[in-house]
Amino acid sequence: MIMQDRHYGGLITGPDGRILEVLGNAAWLLGREHADLVGCMLDTVLDLDAVPPGPEGKGQARPKPAHDTGTLLNYQHLATAQPGPLLTVLQALPSDACPLTKPVAAALFQGMQHSTQAMLWVSDPALQAFLYASPGFAHLWGHPADTAPAPAIWRDAVLPEDQPRVDAFIAAQQAGRISDTEVRIRHQDGGIRWLWAHSCPWVDRQRRAQVTGFVLDITALRSDAAAQAPSREVLLREGHHRIKNSLQALAALLRRHADSAGDHREILTEAVGQIRAIAAVHELYSHDGRPRASLGDLIATLSRSAEGLYPGRPVEIAPLPEIAAAPLPEPDIQPLAVMLNELLTNALKHGQAGPSGAIRIVTAVDGEYCVLRIDNPGRLPADFNFAQGKGLGSGLQLLAALADPPDTLVDVFQGGPDTVRARLSLRTKRIPCPKEAPAHAR
Repeated sequence: MIMQDRHYGGLITGPDGRILEVLGNAAWLLGREHADLVGCMLDTVLDLDAVPPGPEGKGQARPKPAHDTGTLLNYQHLATAQPGPLLTVLQALPSDACPLTKPVAAALFQGMQHSTQAMLWVSDPALQAFLYASPGFAHLWGHPADTAPAPAIWRDAVLPEDQPRVDAFIAAQQAGRISDTEVRIRHQDGGIRWLWAHSCPWVDRQRRAQVTGFVLDITALRSDAAAQAPSREVLLREGHHRIKNSLQALAALLRRHADSAGDHREILTEAVGQIRAIAAVHELYSHDGRPRASLGDLIATLSRSAEGLYPGRPVEIAPLPEIAAAPLPEPDIQPLAVMLNELLTNALKHGQAGPSGAIRIVTAVDGEYCVLRIDNPGRLPADFNFAQGKGLGSGLQLLAALADPPDTLVDVFQGGPDTVRARLSLRTKRIPCPKEAPAHAR
């Protein structure tokens, strides 16, 4: 995904610096044709003197000869060992045409590239000719990194009973299909490890079939045949826990960029809130491995998350009715989490601060609906009309798109002279809990 972005590209070179392959939009970034780059020496196409590389091999360079657009590139050399194949990652420096969020993708790529628990590779579909393998190979197989291009080392370590899975994995790659497999290998230290592999076939500009792959050590999630296998519930809990951690790490990375993003800060902060809302649902799932979140769970969890994004703006939650403790239908949980997060962040972002600036959440049953009301101090613009789609920002537009009348209704309006009110109504028949006596929440 990174290499198909217009602002990224890569060059794979041999130990002598000769370009073996051109990835993504490297040719466009360098102002050259793909065929003209293959076979060239790296120092004949990149002027590396703009900003010399530091200890991590990062620097800035200009295309050589000079690109007519004056493109300035970030670059970094990534190698398995010396001598060995070298991947030079190129990235157009941020500009009006290159949003500040682009370095996030590069940071995630770097995290995978340097992880000792994972390996990235580029090869032919038959796994016979490897152009690149990241340093994680040495950890996963226990062989020196400079032996990674030897395919027999990869396959010979697989236990015989799992070899048919490898054959099916390769056959899928050769057929041009995205493929996954889980196999056991015998590590050099004599132990048995479970590996999960994922591959994505693609065709380069010379119509040659290639594969980009990812291998992850999943031994912690699996057991040897002689040991007791973990229960499905344990695996589900662990899976949701890891997804939550990954989403929270991504949210933290975006938050750090948001602090210095200038005009883009609000956009990144909204993205952080949406990611944290989804992470909050996986946190609830990780408690017992099953999607049993209730409306009360979502209100409590998402209120804490929203308060963390907007310090100093407390959220008050009125006593909840009985129906708020009932498990929500699984298909409703994720959309409701996103909708509730948007309502909370919108109130915190636009509500007036001050001694009486608390956001208040009231939930009650009104007829055939469970109504959640969010009040915040403030006034809506004169031309605002939620029902007609007038004056809506991106967050409220998302809310309007997620609403599913008549089962889910959303409205935002002036609830009083100095109170903006948002109302989320859920049909009680979709919540497996007896209806309560009506209590108006309008």
